Amino acid sequence: MRTTNQCERPAERGTALILSLLALLCLTLVGGLFVANTKTETQIAGHDMRYNQALYNAEAGCAEVLTRMSNLRSDSTNYIGQVSQTGWVSQPGWGRYIVLANGGAAQDPTYTETETDGLDNDGDANIDEADEVYPEVITVQNGSTVNYPWVKVHYKRNGANQVVLFGDHDHNPSTAPIQNLTQGFPVILATSEGMQGSAMRRIEIEAVKRPYQTVAAATYSEDDTFAFNGTQFLVSGRDWDPDTGLPLVGGTEVNGIVTTQNPSNIINALSGQQTNNVEGVGPEPSVQPSPVNLDLQALADEFGGMADVTMGASTVTGPSWGNANDYRVVHCTGDLHVSGGGQGGGVLVVDGDFECTGQFTWYGLVIVLGDMRFSGGGAGVHIYGSTLVQGGIANQTVSGNADLLYSSIALNRLAYFARYQTVSWHEL
Repeated sequence: MRTTNQCERPAERGTALILSLLALLCLTLVGGLFVANTKTETQIAGHDMRYNQALYNAEAGCAEVLTRMSNLRSDSTNYIGQVSQTGWVSQPGWGRYIVLANGGAAQDPTYTETETDGLDNDGDANIDEADEVYPEVITVQNGSTVNYPWVKVHYKRNGANQVVLFGDHDHNPSTAPIQNLTQGFPVILATSEGMQGSAMRRIEIEAVKRPYQTVAAATYSEDDTFAFNGTQFLVSGRDWDPDTGLPLVGGTEVNGIVTTQNPSNIINALSGQQTNNVEGVGPEPSVQPSPVNLDLQALADEFGGMADVTMGASTVTGPSWGNANDYRVVHCTGDLHVSGGGQGGGVLVVDGDFECTGQFTWYGLVIVLGDMRFSGGGAGVHIYGSTLVQGGIANQTVSGNADLLYSSIALNRLAYFARYQTVSWHEL
């Protein structure tokens, strides 16, 4: 006879099913939480990606400004800045918007502020007109893959609305260039708004053109075999103003000649009154060892790659290669003989010997990988800036009415060939 309790088993039926359903519910809830968390993390990651892409787009807008403010020589079509220093002084309220499409500048929340700054912002000689805002130019980017609806660039100004410059304010080659009001190229401010989806970032940068640094001397030579003829020449380390043809008041003197070889050999080539014709720091003649050994070949290659005018071995009469306010790069790949009248400004690179007879004026830098010879009468040869000579077999000859004059102003203007560089960055 069975004694098991048959009546209790029906009550136990379904317990396993309930437990299974509860376990399944828990697993479903946990899975749902994981799915929700994954979706949230994906949304956060997507937001971060768009947020970062918006910043990259804003930086790309500033990069376009720097490029289009730097390339007057190589890309005058897309250049948006002013051409000469006259504009910096006469139109300190200058500015531009780079936009993806016309009317995009209105998206700038400070768009209308230029109407009441007391300056001529749109270049029409009128001040604070009702519709006076910085003119727009269309971006040069291809397509619309980089989304910066507007980028604003304008001059940095002080409280008196004077354009702030960056350069050699004290005409002293031993001190670093700084921001000032008298010497150099304008400091620019660029504000850019970048977009990516719903994300927006806005940044502002400050940028400058840095002047080229060269040796502090009227003439640098890697040869010490010189010949000086007559007493009408002048090698001067006084700081000359190319605009007046006179020494600068308060300008810092540098050496007349520096050499990587033996200065005594150059001094011994001078006789009588000729010793007074090489002036500058210290007793006359001002000839000293060079504090640096320049890589003239590298310097010639750098500027040669920018050449506006390139020629082989040539004899040129009365050239017109710019002037004190119109700098260019002229590159001769062989010997160069300049005769008659003529002038130029910027950087003259001669891979061979440089001979100059008659009248000729140059503003800026002259780089000669061979030898140099100056001769001739009349108004003579005038070089404002500095002459860098590698030297070779023949003598370095200076004679006639040849004036090799150090000029910090002429050398500072070499920054014309430099690109704008960012010196500060912050997010608005």
